[in-house]
Amino acid sequence: MAAFKRKIFYLSGFDPRGARFYHQLYTEQATIYARNSGHAVTVGERERAGKGNSRWTVSDRTSDTETDFAFLGWDDVIRAHWVKNPVRLLVRSLISYWGFTRGMDWERTRRFPRGSLIAFYYPGASAILLPLLFGLLLWLAFSLLLDFPWDLAAATVTAIAVAAVIIRKIESFWMLRFIIFNNSLASGEPDETIEQRLDEMAATINAALAESNDELLFVTHSNGSIMAVPIMERLLAMNGGAMPPHFALMTLGSCIPLIGCRRDSKRFHAQLEAVAKGHFLWLDLGSITDGACIALIDPCGSCVTDARPALHILSPRWFKYCDPATYDARRRNKYEVHFEYLRTFDRISPLDYIGVTSGGRPLAQSIEAFKAENPV
Repeated sequence: MAAFKRKIFYLSGFDPRGARFYHQLYTEQATIYARNSGHAVTVGERERAGKGNSRWTVSDRTSDTETDFAFLGWDDVIRAHWVKNPVRLLVRSLISYWGFTRGMDWERTRRFPRGSLIAFYYPGASAILLPLLFGLLLWLAFSLLLDFPWDLAAATVTAIAVAAVIIRKIESFWMLRFIIFNNSLASGEPDETIEQRLDEMAATINAALAESNDELLFVTHSNGSIMAVPIMERLLAMNGGAMPPHFALMTLGSCIPLIGCRRDSKRFHAQLEAVAKGHFLWLDLGSITDGACIALIDPCGSCVTDARPALHILSPRWFKYCDPATYDARRRNKYEVHFEYLRTFDRISPLDYIGVTSGGRPLAQSIEAFKAENPV
């Protein structure tokens, strides 16, 4: 038996790619981590675990640690909410942007990192302004070659085609779907499919609390951190408001304040209040270089209560653990930056994702080691 046993429940963001993608990513990064750290880390094959979930094992023979990694599947739910029709996507995007702009508590929202606000609004701007701009320029060009209305028709078709390629390249369509989905969440109207899945996830995690593990981590990324709020509310209700000492929540690239700062998100606010009053260890890790998250903002900042769990809000400080040339290259792809939380770097951080999820050090100790290396 390993000296240290860990159980992980991982919840992805609003990403239709399922367990196969994340297992492959974890395996690739574990290979890099093993090379850079000198640890003998191996990742097992992916297996089905029922209810749409998957699992795999991670072994670190150097630290004598065994990790049972459970992927909480909701990619089927995401695909069901993945708007495909371009006209419907545009219309629902406009409705969702209006919902957020009208409903936001701007006194709080203006404290968000500027990059987060730009990243929030640029998909809508690009989807509307780029076709108009290209259309105007192309119409001026085609008008020299064609008569009206053929010049307008040719300009419109070409502009839409060119703009679509650019918009897809900068992942605006993905962001628009993210905004539509979260506008629906903020409205507070329960979705039976989502509610059932949240119930199942909470029950699955709660059942594992009785297993003989030295640590149980609930790890969420991106939109998964928003979904973690109703899951944590359920878990706290099942455990009398206090999670067992070996439990911890780890939110990566979180965007909880996006819903928390909506004045009309009454149901989510009630859930967040319950979570804020809970007793458990919570690491919220976010970088201001990642515009797709709302970094270094108290996820419970919109709560009425002053109570907080054992909450640590930290930046991963990737620049410190990455060679300058590599860091600059990785920062250029703004979409991929949002997934850097799940990757390893040239030098091993105490909060390295693979190290935290596979090594023999509990999360609380990793947090303290990181703070010692990165004093405020």
